[in-house]
Amino acid sequence: MSNRMLTLLMGVVAILILAVGVVFVVALAGGGDDDDGGSPASPSNNDGDSPRSTGNGICSGNSLIVPGSEPATVLDPIQVGDVSTSEYVVEIFGGLVTLDTNLEVQPDIAQSWEVSNGGKTYTFTLRDDVVFHTGNTRRVTAEDVKYSIERAADPVNASPTVRAYLGNIVGLRDRFENKASSVSGVKVIDERTIQIDLIEPSDFFLSELTYPVAYVVDRQQIESNPRNWTQKPNGTGPFRLAEFKPAERIRLVKNDRYHLGAPKVDEIVFELGGGSLLTRYENDELHLSFFPASLLDSVKDGSNKLAKEYRSVPNMAVFYFTLNPSQPPFDDPKVRQAFAMTIDRETINSVLLYDAYRVADGFLPPEMPGYSESVKSYEYNVDRAKQLLAESKYAGNMPRIVLSFSGTGAAPGDLLVAIQEGWQEALGVNIELQAIDTSAFLREQRRGTFQMHSDGWSADYPDPEDFLGKLFASDSTLNYTKYQNDEVDRLLMAARTEQDRAKRYQLYAEAEQKILDDAIVIPTFWPVDHIVVKPCVVGYPDVSMIVPKFRYVEIKAE
Repeated sequence: MSNRMLTLLMGVVAILILAVGVVFVVALAGGGDDDDGGSPASPSNNDGDSPRSTGNGICSGNSLIVPGSEPATVLDPIQVGDVSTSEYVVEIFGGLVTLDTNLEVQPDIAQSWEVSNGGKTYTFTLRDDVVFHTGNTRRVTAEDVKYSIERAADPVNASPTVRAYLGNIVGLRDRFENKASSVSGVKVIDERTIQIDLIEPSDFFLSELTYPVAYVVDRQQIESNPRNWTQKPNGTGPFRLAEFKPAERIRLVKNDRYHLGAPKVDEIVFELGGGSLLTRYENDELHLSFFPASLLDSVKDGSNKLAKEYRSVPNMAVFYFTLNPSQPPFDDPKVRQAFAMTIDRETINSVLLYDAYRVADGFLPPEMPGYSESVKSYEYNVDRAKQLLAESKYAGNMPRIVLSFSGTGAAPGDLLVAIQEGWQEALGVNIELQAIDTSAFLREQRRGTFQMHSDGWSADYPDPEDFLGKLFASDSTLNYTKYQNDEVDRLLMAARTEQDRAKRYQLYAEAEQKILDDAIVIPTFWPVDHIVVKPCVVGYPDVSMIVPKFRYVEIKAE
């Protein structure tokens, strides 16, 4: 979301790769310890008819039917911390600005803005035609924007992401820490004008405003139904929630009065049920499906009948392992480096994953602005790893090591097992694999209690700060292991305020290299979505991160 920090379900991913396709199943981590709001909303009533079908095939109607994931949190923008929930939230709600399918910041509720005071004051002029879904009559005003930010900062609501993404707004941290009764840096000038003051200038502030925690919500709805409003959230986005049947489907219907242009399809039906997605696609039950990694060669050489419908979409994301530097044996950098040198990513990707992913030799994915090929993680080197382990303070006295991953009662899957066995063979250490329920996993991750865990991060916005500053700056609320390196902090702080983008990117590259040298994280793969899309689906964008995209799609009968 965020997008949005992602905790990779690596154990499950390996199974999905072999069974139904390459599926990027991840959950974003937030920054709170509360579990309130952690259960998905489950409306029991329907708004309108069930998903439409006709006797003339899937391409004859105007309902787009796609695979979906069960939301991991409620449909409340300030609580979203996972990719699966944000897929829906970005279509239901909107903020002052948005990202288009080219990942450029564009006006949304705001019509325009001016930057002053050395880059520390943003003054937004709102559009006069933005309305909430219900009734399509009540217009969004500057008071609604202020209320939404104030609500996100209210400590009672325990937003896990507000400090990380909006913490540069003057007074927001004080409000979150209950040291103030309001966010002093958000000021209503008039009904259509709102001013936001920042603590320090930021080249990426507008991008941060595209994250769900900055979305506008309906105060009237929330105050009239504070416990259940998320079951039918009243947003301003291109679609509104019509139906949510857990483990069955989520149905979003178009907002005819959407201020940026009404969607072309009448509705999107996200199918949450099981079964083979590819079989359902071939049976004309889905417009889109993930494609099995085991069949990739057949689409690449054109021999598969679905070759012309196949697409590969690189994700602006990374899979990795986090090694907690505050827990033995990973408090010793030589142990961390030895582990980093003994994952044979090339072999795993080619043999086990059918070359479905890209081997990550750095942390920032290649799609990220500021990506540098010169930044490198440790190469596979068993001899050097054994030497480092022998030099470590744990040589001959290795404590119990537990690798935790998210999955309710799930077997770890071939991918994790292969990595586990690789470490055991190369280093002679025993690694226990521990599956943990997703909600508990996210909670313990926030608390920084894991010794070692499988992890992942997907872009919330296209800027290196979203990967490096959010995860590794010592003052970031998303730095759950409390990693601290003074030189990394210096580089990240300089990058955070640098207004020259090229200089900023260079600072991030230097920081990334130092982070990788410390081996706090071990990047493994940059994911790729392998999908097939029906020829009648026009305008489905190949975009590397979660953005509002379904309003561009249309169905044209073949």
